[in-house]
Amino acid sequence: NYFWILLRLPNIYFKGYIRITQETNMATAWYKQVNPPQRKALFSAWLGYVFDGFDFMMIFYILHIIKADLGITDIQATLIGTVAFIARPIGGGFFGAMADKYGRKPMMMWAIFIYSVGTGLSGIATNLYMLAVCRFIVGLGMSGEYACASTYAVESWPKNLQSKASAFLVSGFSVGNIIAAQIIPQFAEVYGWRNSFFIGLLPVLLVLWIRKSAPESQEWIEDKYKDKSTFLSVFRKPHLSISMIVFLVCFCLFGANWPINGLLPSYLADNGVNTVVISTLMTIAGLGTLTGTIFFGFVGDKIGVKKAFVVGLITSFIFLCPLFFISVKNSSLIGLCLFGLMFTNLGIAGLVPKFIYDYFPTKLRGLGTGLIYNLGATGGMAAPVLATYISGYYGLGVSLFIVTVAFSALLILLVGFDIPGKIYKLSVAK
Repeated sequence: NYFWILLRLPNIYFKGYIRITQETNMATAWYKQVNPPQRKALFSAWLGYVFDGFDFMMIFYILHIIKADLGITDIQATLIGTVAFIARPIGGGFFGAMADKYGRKPMMMWAIFIYSVGTGLSGIATNLYMLAVCRFIVGLGMSGEYACASTYAVESWPKNLQSKASAFLVSGFSVGNIIAAQIIPQFAEVYGWRNSFFIGLLPVLLVLWIRKSAPESQEWIEDKYKDKSTFLSVFRKPHLSISMIVFLVCFCLFGANWPINGLLPSYLADNGVNTVVISTLMTIAGLGTLTGTIFFGFVGDKIGVKKAFVVGLITSFIFLCPLFFISVKNSSLIGLCLFGLMFTNLGIAGLVPKFIYDYFPTKLRGLGTGLIYNLGATGGMAAPVLATYISGYYGLGVSLFIVTVAFSALLILLVGFDIPGKIYKLSVAK
């Protein structure tokens, strides 16, 4: 069935864009179903994601400068870039559990504050270990922000529009990434990499606005007086099998998209591409992710989250296969492939909050999202390290291709054969 869908991809994409245009022009189709408090809820969570993307991604655009200044090796630089992933299960589990108990909004505010402080402290790091600790703090905050914001945003919107809410939310990360790509490399060259991190303190101002303007999740309010699950509930029946399969899907998803997202700037820099071109290419990649997340949000509401996942991943191979075999001098063709790859491969990531929402009840959703998703996010640490190791034998470009294809193929099999759905039905039946 999915190969048949692949043959119809041009028609599906064309009709998808037509539907988006029609639904945008005919606001009564969906937009007017969202009331002002629901829009404020999504907007506040989206802004948190924008700053999250900015704070988290900025280090990857100046990692080569930090590496030279602190005298660290390539493998150490890779670990610094991904050490935040080690903290993610801790931060996600803690903030998710607290969000289930005390509310989505207040814990989202604390998470934003934490990752902002971690980013600011990175600017005063004097060695590898201090920088690693700061990135660990960033990981605690950003994972907590994801746990709180994703449940907060999806719960706040009508059931039939939750894929769109999920996609709009995640698109904020791409916006932050684009801003970081445009500002940070040039800023770091002029004012130094340390001062770049001080910009990351700006999200603290967002906390004040959220406290004043954003409402709490109505779904959480309606459920808050019911019995709450304990921290270990996700590892007990009937949730254990569900938690494990959601973890595996998330691990493969991060393994499929994070190596390129995290190591591509270094790959381009190592091949002699100048800072301006790298910023332009990463901006193009960010725009691909941004438009892809929104596109697949609409597609997910039309054909279902699982089908949208598989269609996006299969299509991504069209752009992935030639990417690392193009001369770095041909920046136009690299940009085209990057846009298409991020549109598809990372575009489907916008559906993840909705995907997780369907597998955990309200009383366990913050913890399930925060802990299980962020345990899966360790794939974003393991895959770049694996790619860096393989690059010692085949070069970084080939290793990125191998790792991305392997994780994408596994993800297609898991979601394409609806393994999570089958396990969920068996667990519920018991």
